[in-house]
Amino acid sequence: MSLPSDNPVLNAVGLTYPADGSVLRGAGLAVGEREAVAVLGEPGSGKSALMGALCGLIQPASGTLWANGRPLHALEPEARLEVFRRQFGVLPQDCRILPELTVAENVALPLRLTGMRAGEAVERSRIWLERFEIERYAPVRAATLTAPVLRRAALARALVNDPIVLLADEPLADLTGQTAEATARILRSIAVSHGTAVVVFTRDPMTAAYFNRTIRLANGRTNVQPAGPRPAAVPVLSAAETTRAASTPATPAGPVR
Repeated sequence: MSLPSDNPVLNAVGLTYPADGSVLRGAGLAVGEREAVAVLGEPGSGKSALMGALCGLIQPASGTLWANGRPLHALEPEARLEVFRRQFGVLPQDCRILPELTVAENVALPLRLTGMRAGEAVERSRIWLERFEIERYAPVRAATLTAPVLRRAALARALVNDPIVLLADEPLADLTGQTAEATARILRSIAVSHGTAVVVFTRDPMTAAYFNRTIRLANGRTNVQPAGPRPAAVPVLSAAETTRAASTPATPAGPVR
């Protein structure tokens, strides 16, 4: 059985939302450094609310949230938001790339929000674009991207600030075969090579099976599950191999609208 970390980077306990507990009813999780876990739940189980609570988009009515030993629940809203901007990366399911900006400008946004100068932020964003082998798209407007490139750009944006925690919503949605396996390898390898705590939110048991262990969410409550049968041929990559995995051919898709 795969058990929670004894020294978690991210530790949420007793999260309730809203005050009547109709969405989250004392949910929690603990994720350690270099660990990639899946939160598995059906639609309506509270996944979106839990992810929102973990990344600061919603304020739980009760419970505690610790990140790298820091009590985020005890901070003032402005201070808490600053921690999220600097130490958390978020990969939304729809990627939410701003179509009017270039790929490099989109990836640089988290750095701009911390006060970094535009030129420096864009240059740093190019490092991650190179790692995912999409640097040639740096000056391209995001509105013209295909879905596979959009997914890589969104992942680069989530990692550009070297977060201690990465939260990913359905990162394998609409991906099949080698494309899904390559994306799972990237996420697991990020945990190992960068020391990032990776939390994947999904409704799909096959997606959950790619990761170190599963946290089951139902009716706003969480229960740790043993790691399920892991699909074959999804090894953890070395740091050098992570970049090559990002360039695995993906199923063609139309332009993002």
